[in-house]
Amino acid sequence: MVPLTRSPASEAPACSPAPDTPAWHCVHVYYHAPDKDALLLDAVRPLLDGLRGEVAAAYVLRHWRQGPHLRINVKAAPAVWERVVRPRVDEVVGGYLREHPSRAALDPDESLPRHRLLAMREQERGPLTPWPPDNSIRDAPYDSRRHVLGTDEEADLLAAFYVDANPLLFDMLEHVRAGRDGKTGLALSLMLTIAHTSQRIDRSYLSFRMHAEGYLTWAADPGAARASFERTFRERRAALTRRVRDVVACLDDAGAPPVPFVREWAALLERYRPEIAAMMEDGRLVQPTIEPGEAFAARPGEPRAPQREPSELQRLVFDNPAYHEAIFSSPAFRRYRVLLNYTYLHLTRLGLTPLDRFRTCHLLADAVEEVYGLSGLDSLRRFASAGAGATADGGTQPVT
Repeated sequence: MVPLTRSPASEAPACSPAPDTPAWHCVHVYYHAPDKDALLLDAVRPLLDGLRGEVAAAYVLRHWRQGPHLRINVKAAPAVWERVVRPRVDEVVGGYLREHPSRAALDPDESLPRHRLLAMREQERGPLTPWPPDNSIRDAPYDSRRHVLGTDEEADLLAAFYVDANPLLFDMLEHVRAGRDGKTGLALSLMLTIAHTSQRIDRSYLSFRMHAEGYLTWAADPGAARASFERTFRERRAALTRRVRDVVACLDDAGAPPVPFVREWAALLERYRPEIAAMMEDGRLVQPTIEPGEAFAARPGEPRAPQREPSELQRLVFDNPAYHEAIFSSPAFRRYRVLLNYTYLHLTRLGLTPLDRFRTCHLLADAVEEVYGLSGLDSLRRFASAGAGATADGGTQPVT
C-alpha cells in the first residue's frame, strides 16, 4: 500500500507550498473498452507498487466525464512527479495501452444526454465534450470533490479512505478475474458488512430498500424495472439468502468460516469510525439534511423526472417527522451514512454502474427480509401508527 500523508486544512500554510512539498497530481487514462479490470490489474497496480517509498500517496478511480477513463491520483513533490512519476506513467500504462488497445467505438453524442444528467446529479464540474482520443493519457487538475464535500478536511478523509482501500480494490478485482466471485456478490458482501457493523442487519437493511425505491421512482418504466429486479431475486434466491447468513455469521462469530473480504472491509471501516465521529462532534464534518416533505420537491435546474409519484414506503420515511427525529438526526445514523457512501464509492471503483448498485440494494433488501421474516413496509406502518414513541421494528431501536 502507498501510505497517505494528510495535511488538514487547519494546518495548511497561508502561502504557496514549498517546491518540495507533496501535492496532488492527476492523469486521466482514456480507455473506452467496457472491461477495465486488466488495465487496472496489469498496468495501474504495478505502477503504484513501483512508486512505494517515492510518493506520499496514490489511488485510482474510474470516471465517465469526456469519455470512460481512469484517474490516477498521486501525491508527490512536483520534482518527483515530473522526473519520476509522470515518465513512469507513460512507460507502464502507456506500454499497456500500446499492447492492449481499446477497440471500442463509442458515440459521444449518444452519451451526451445521459452525461448531462449525471453531471447534475453528481455535481460534476468541467466540460462533457470533446472526448480525448481513446487509448490516450492526459494530464488533468486533481479533483478533490471539495465543492461537494464542503471542507478540505472532508476531502482529505475521503482521499485517505481511497488510498487505504486501494490494496483491497486490487485484491477484489483479482478475486473476480480468478472466477472466485462476481462483482455483484462482492458488492453484497461489502454492503452487508457496513450495515451489520453499524447496527444489526435486520434493522439497518432498510437503507438499501430506500435507495432501490428511489431508483424505481425515477425509472422510465417503474413497473418493468421492479419486475426485472424481482425476477432476478427469484432466480438467485438461494444464493442471496445464503450470502446473508454467511456474512452475518462471519461478522458475529470469530470461529465462523471467513467470507472473502468481509472481515477486511469491517476492519477498514472500524479504523475510520472514530475519526468520523470526532469530525462530526466538533463540526468539521457536516452532512446535508432534509426536512419532512422536502425529499420529493424538485430542485432548481433538475430535469423533470419520468415518474415522480413516491411509493408508500418513501412517504412513510420522508414525510414522517418522528422518523426524521429518531433516525436522520441520530449521530449513529449520520456516521453510518458516511461509511455507506464510502462503500458505494468503492463499488464504483470495482466497476459497478449505478443501475448495478440499485439492483443490488433491492436484492439485498429482499434477501434480508426473507432470512429474518421481515417486511420493511409493515414495520414503517407500525412506526407511523404508534407515533414518535414507537420503534419501526417493535424493539428499542427504529429501522435505519
